[in-house]
Amino acid sequence: STQPTGYVSDNADCDDADPGINPGATEICEDGIDQDCSGADLPCPWSPGLPDTGQTTSYTDTFGEDADYTINPPAYTKLDAAGNALSDAASSWTMVRDDVTGLIWEVKTDDDGIHDKDNTYTWQDGQDVFIAQLNSDNFGGHADWRMPTVKELSTLVNAEVFLPAIHTAYFPHAESTSFTNYWSSTTSAKAVERAWGVHFNDGNVGVDGDKFSSFHVRAVRGEQISSNLVDNGDGTVTDTQTGLMWQQAEAGEMTWEEALAYCEALVLAGHEDWRLPNRNELQSIVDHEEFDPAIDTVFFPGATWTGYWTSTTVARIPDNAWFVPLYEGGVGNARGKLGSENVRAVRGGQ
Repeated sequence: STQPTGYVSDNADCDDADPGINPGATEICEDGIDQDCSGADLPCPWSPGLPDTGQTTSYTDTFGEDADYTINPPAYTKLDAAGNALSDAASSWTMVRDDVTGLIWEVKTDDDGIHDKDNTYTWQDGQDVFIAQLNSDNFGGHADWRMPTVKELSTLVNAEVFLPAIHTAYFPHAESTSFTNYWSSTTSAKAVERAWGVHFNDGNVGVDGDKFSSFHVRAVRGEQISSNLVDNGDGTVTDTQTGLMWQQAEAGEMTWEEALAYCEALVLAGHEDWRLPNRNELQSIVDHEEFDPAIDTVFFPGATWTGYWTSTTVARIPDNAWFVPLYEGGVGNARGKLGSENVRAVRGGQ
């Protein structure tokens, strides 16, 4: 007998009019189409990114400064003591998730407890006393808290503001004195008795005092931010962790605005969308296990120990821009924009 018009042997096919949509089709993530008839579009796998600096103010008419680009705008979620997500309107929260990096951060309090904003530690006690206590207490339901690396800690800097230079809507009780240092777990390669820290008065990253000095500690948990460099063989280097592509050769020294214009005009390896990196991007390729220069010279053989411009203006001193001196790899603010520093262009990002 003949089957009636419209008969199909598999009624699971959700779109008879489109042969590309059927139960055996390959699903394309987040394209708004349910190719495999599962009942929903497939979400794309999440991968961590490198946050933008938060700077939105423009300081020059020359295109290419930090505020001209939006790659991964800072985004945070408040969490309760069990790690449950809260609304931005929540008046009380225990932790914060960085939605760009995936890292979970401790929130400071003002209650004289273990999370109190005034607590300070030597570098070793920060780990052996403070972090150890959080893990013993199973803080937030987890026992894998640690002291952040200097690169991780620096991503919390909000370059739009100062005193304090952090997103206070998510990180309250942040100290705003002229000298407020938070320890990182990263030891100085040049002087192992010292460790890197971040000043949240304005965002300076440096090695101040030895490990017996007393500074603040903010705990973190999650997969460490890292880099994975690949030489593309065409004058560029790609970091597969951040998705950033770097100019391999040195561009030479120039003023800040000259650096902005140079990167915008650069044509390299068939790409025309180069830019001057922001402070987070440039710090991402620093190798803190090396110094003089603090960068992997296998991939950047011409790198020097001197300073390199970032596109980020120092909010506290608008005539200055943040720069990364590669002798040790900090992030400094003492460079007037009319001075000359080295330049390395970047493009892309995820």
